[in-house]
Amino acid sequence: MNNFYELIYLKKDLKEKIVGGQFDLAITPHKDVIECYIDTAGQTCRLVFSANPNEIALFLDKYRPPKKSNVLEFFDQLKGVTVDNVSLAEKDRLLYIHFEDGHTLLFKLYGVNPNALLIHHNEVIGAFKDTGEVTGKPPPEPDPPAFAEEVNPEAKPKNQIVRLNPLLPRNLIPYLVDQHEVESMEPEEVKAFVDQLTGELLDEPHPRVLVTGETCLWSEETLSLETEKQFDTVNDCIRYAYRETVHERRLSDRKQEAQRVLDRVINKYQSQLEELEQADRSLDRADKYEKFGHLLMAHAHEQTDPGKEEIEVQDLYNEEETVTIPLKDQKDLAENARYYYEKAKDSRKSFEKALERGEETEKLLNTAQELRTELAEIEGLREFDKWEKKRQDQLNRFGYGTGGSKQATSPFRKIQLGKYEVWIGKSAKSNDELVRTAHKEDVWLHARGVSGSHVVIRMGNRKEQPPQDILLKAASFAAYYSKARGMKSVPVIYTRVKYIRKPKGADPGSVVVEREQVEMVPPMNPEQLKTDD
Repeated sequence: MNNFYELIYLKKDLKEKIVGGQFDLAITPHKDVIECYIDTAGQTCRLVFSANPNEIALFLDKYRPPKKSNVLEFFDQLKGVTVDNVSLAEKDRLLYIHFEDGHTLLFKLYGVNPNALLIHHNEVIGAFKDTGEVTGKPPPEPDPPAFAEEVNPEAKPKNQIVRLNPLLPRNLIPYLVDQHEVESMEPEEVKAFVDQLTGELLDEPHPRVLVTGETCLWSEETLSLETEKQFDTVNDCIRYAYRETVHERRLSDRKQEAQRVLDRVINKYQSQLEELEQADRSLDRADKYEKFGHLLMAHAHEQTDPGKEEIEVQDLYNEEETVTIPLKDQKDLAENARYYYEKAKDSRKSFEKALERGEETEKLLNTAQELRTELAEIEGLREFDKWEKKRQDQLNRFGYGTGGSKQATSPFRKIQLGKYEVWIGKSAKSNDELVRTAHKEDVWLHARGVSGSHVVIRMGNRKEQPPQDILLKAASFAAYYSKARGMKSVPVIYTRVKYIRKPKGADPGSVVVEREQVEMVPPMNPEQLKTDD
């Protein structure tokens, strides 16, 4: 989200507001987000960095107290150390916060692996995101792009601009090309136009968020795309755009999850109703079986071969026809008649039950379709929260959400991992209850070869595997809540709940597992896990 020119102004704001302040702490309250608190003489500044590749952003946010639970802390070496300077790499999106003791906090704001790195003596000694490939190595060096001196008239207009100044925000260049008819410009005109664009970014910024959600520092005269909101500072512009982007992403994720559940149950109930439309066949069978019973009773006085498989009799209801009736082996005609009377009775009961099920299924289908219509009309996260709360009972019945059940009253621990809820058994009895309560498509996990808690990833009837990161985190919980907690790496087995069975008379918590797979994971205490709101 931050382009190079926006970082120029952010650097100025940071120098003004945090230089001379003391670093207090850095925490991660949400997935892919780290917040740095810096105490100055008059206030505490909160610097927010999003390391989500789709939402890279760095900005000063309004102060709010740091979260106390479900957070991880970073960069303890900086606690109490004074900020000495803030700098920006030459023509690259690397922003540095320098400290008096020689440490540097580097924010890498590009690529698929954005990160916050703690540097000392030209070595990375800590990282917000570290998979073992960062710490102990030199920090990334600035890699400024090459600037062309001349325009290639054979290149496309966008490429002409990009080669002259690769630091210009590329997402906006096509609009500039169209508005200013760059295609018809001579090479010298293109150079002059790029100089003008660059100069406005450096000397006359007009921070605004476009109706497209993109940030822009050019005026509407230079770039005539409609403005959603204008700002006094670049920092406020970035903050607003980031908040809106995150808001839209979270709303989209939650709506998609609810939509997936509702679409599934709608398809399910529609299929059931289609099947129930054939219920009148039960009545036809009932009439046929009853007729067989009447005909057999009419001939019950006759002697038949006990091994006879069928009998052909005159149709009392149509004297011109005969009826062939299958017979049950070793039963006389009267017993066969009673057999068919029972089958007629059962068929009529099936019809009646089908009608009852049809009424209930139709009600559920109508409710699901109504919820689906309401969901499509929701445009804001708060509106979604209100709708979810209002419709909680119906949504829970369809397998969406957890019904707001509290951890203290639950027979097992509950951890939210994005869209997925993870259940963790608290005891042998709790483990049994967990397996009984779980859905057959839920994913069950347990540390291999040692006693420990059963863990379940709630799948909401999804038959696909959960994302690998969710699976590995849940496996790490199973490792933590086991006798193997002290090991660096623990084998954890997993399978679907439908492949778990409890033998009769087995001890509490004991199960037989089929079709298991194994992952090696380090134990992780879920209480220390950062969670997404």
